[in-house]
Amino acid sequence: MKFRVALMATLINLFVCALMLFFYANTAKNTQNELIEEELKVTCRLSAEILADSTAYSVFDEYVLIRELNTSGALDDMQVAYIENGVIQYKNFSYVDEEYLKLISDEDVQLYTVQVKRREEDGRLRISAVCHLSDGRIICYSKPAARLFSFSSMNLMAFVLLSLLSLLAQLFIIMRFVGRSDKLVKELMGVLEDFTEGRFSSRITNVKGYSPRLAAEYNAVLARVQDRVFRQARRNRVLGQMLNQMHNGLLTVDTQLNIQFVTSNVGKLFGKDIKEAEGRSLKEVLDNEDLENAVSGAIQSQDRSVFTTETEGYTPTGSVRPLRLYTSTMFSEGKCTGALVVIEDITEIKKLEQIRTDFAANVSHEMKTPLTSIKGFIETLQAGAVDKPELARRFLDIMMLEAERLTRLINDILSITKLESGNDNVEITRINLMDIVRHVSQLLRPQAETKQVTITVNNQDGSFYIMGNRDRVQQLVLNLVENAVKYNKEGGSVTVTVMSDNKNVNLLVADTGIGIKEEHLNRLFERFYRVDKGRSREMGGTGLGLAICKHIVKTMDGHIEVNSKYGEGTEFLVTLKKAPPEEMLPENEIATE
Repeated sequence: MKFRVALMATLINLFVCALMLFFYANTAKNTQNELIEEELKVTCRLSAEILADSTAYSVFDEYVLIRELNTSGALDDMQVAYIENGVIQYKNFSYVDEEYLKLISDEDVQLYTVQVKRREEDGRLRISAVCHLSDGRIICYSKPAARLFSFSSMNLMAFVLLSLLSLLAQLFIIMRFVGRSDKLVKELMGVLEDFTEGRFSSRITNVKGYSPRLAAEYNAVLARVQDRVFRQARRNRVLGQMLNQMHNGLLTVDTQLNIQFVTSNVGKLFGKDIKEAEGRSLKEVLDNEDLENAVSGAIQSQDRSVFTTETEGYTPTGSVRPLRLYTSTMFSEGKCTGALVVIEDITEIKKLEQIRTDFAANVSHEMKTPLTSIKGFIETLQAGAVDKPELARRFLDIMMLEAERLTRLINDILSITKLESGNDNVEITRINLMDIVRHVSQLLRPQAETKQVTITVNNQDGSFYIMGNRDRVQQLVLNLVENAVKYNKEGGSVTVTVMSDNKNVNLLVADTGIGIKEEHLNRLFERFYRVDKGRSREMGGTGLGLAICKHIVKTMDGHIEVNSKYGEGTEFLVTLKKAPPEEMLPENEIATE
């Protein structure tokens, strides 16, 4: 390769040298011919003046004069012809043709004026100077014109030899330079090959044979390339982490519905294997008609709006997963290049929508029962029962119970709504949980005695401080202990225990009641969920007590759990964070008794 390059450069240089040599040789030839013309004209003019002005010479003497000029060297390389009355009287060359006589005997030539004429003779150009005297005599001098290359054989050989030596030297220099460049290029290609394989620390190290400065410049460029690659890799890594951390899936396709980019979450949402999905068709990879229609519609619309539609994916277990698609058209330089799809898992949204629907239905149902009862008794009283005092009083007592039940339901709905909204600002203080437990046990003792249930409080003399709102903590303890009394057996017991460790305060409410079957435990804290709906309503329950407990504990950053054995009893364990010492609290959070 390098030999061909060197040879080509040498030949080009040789061609340029030949052109320059031809140009300078042609210029030298023209200059030399101009000098020959001037020499012939001067010699011819001088000879004509001598012959015209001299009376001392006879014709013979004129011949002698010309011969003397010739033999003296003044007429070297010149042909001389002296003509009188159309007859050549003297010449120093052997052959004279008619064309030559016609050339020098031209009658149009003015007297005593030297004319220069050129003619071909034996394939070579000759230059002639002709002068006509007044008595018809003609004197003519001629000389061969200079050739393009007027070298002697030795000079020509020397020139050729010198040219060859120059070309060989040039070839050697070029070969050496190209060889060094070729070595540097090979070294650089090796470094670039390392770059393609991820070895970005590779550099040009073997600088022998070429310029260290040039190698340093290349290494500086490679360092800048390495820095740029690393910065781009970091940017891509961060972008990839961001996209992979998104719960939503991201997908881009071109106008032919071939996938250009896809995140791993897309496969999880649709329950498909999307390895090596880029470049493959959307139908081949995901095979979802709703998705294909959404993308096709966005591309055909050529609109920058976001189109929303819903479809279904699948979980790893094969169950249906509701998905929402946000599709928009991608543009580049004003031309549509494809579509971008954001895929959202709306399982939780659907659950919330269902919870809202169920909540409205449950509230309507729970309120309908007491209202129907109250309305029925009112109609009965209007029909004439009001005139019967004992019956009327019994109806009014039942209506009062239903009204109280309705009031409790509304109050519980308002409480759980405030808790779930998180916008209810309440006072948080350092409170003694044992004080609230003692107060609640005293409050419920009459109800417990009615059912012959014993309430026992352990560690009554202890102090267990937590941070919270007193009213909410009291509602929490009241709901748990009241449920333990309501759903207990006659002669049963309720045990309330408060204990603590270095970080937490634990409240344990255990009863010896009817217990809860295992299949109900997971849903026990749902709103309006009842294990025994009929019995719960009979006891005045709203179905929101445990849901309220869960939300109270959640707002206090605590945890509640239940353990139960059907027929033996139930335990509720509440874990709350222990309050810091009083001296570490601001004044508005000091313990209240």
